[in-house]
Amino acid sequence: MGVINTMARKERVPRTNKSEGFSTIEVLAALFVVTIALTSLLTLFGYAISTMTLMQDLLIAKQKSREALESIYTARNTGLITFDMIQNVSASPGIFLDGYQPLKRPQGDGLIGTADDADIEELILPGPDGDLTTQGDNEVRVLTTFERQIQIDPILYADNTVNPDVRRVLVSIRYNTPMGGQDTYVVESYISRFR
Repeated sequence: MGVINTMARKERVPRTNKSEGFSTIEVLAALFVVTIALTSLLTLFGYAISTMTLMQDLLIAKQKSREALESIYTARNTGLITFDMIQNVSASPGIFLDGYQPLKRPQGDGLIGTADDADIEELILPGPDGDLTTQGDNEVRVLTTFERQIQIDPILYADNTVNPDVRRVLVSIRYNTPMGGQDTYVVESYISRFR
């Protein structure tokens, strides 16, 4: 009996001089795609930061407009002012300033938007530790980019005569946006002579 060789014969694969890997064109194309993707991500990140700042400013505008409206209702309800005084100064005996005014703190009469208002309002934000009670690291933001207008209009009956018992109050807050424009937030309400 003879011996049978069960080992497979290895065939030789001829070698070529062609090197394997990426060509310069392929590397440049990949770099171009990565550059476009990173530029898009950076643009998106900048937009997200601007939107976050815009939302914070919108929240401030909402709060300050409602605060002004509440001060008018409170003054009427407590008898601090008469209903006839709830008008703009252009309509005597009104006490609320006409047009847009800097966002100032109330003083004296406690009403926002009158001639005796104090300095421009400040907003105190928590510092890096997130705690307002910690002194020294809180951020103070002066609201110089905000303006407020309190517009008080008479309400007319169907025959165009003035209703002496109801007025429309529009509180508008105008502020600068991070993109360089301006935005306005408006609250509309009605106030009557009666509580």
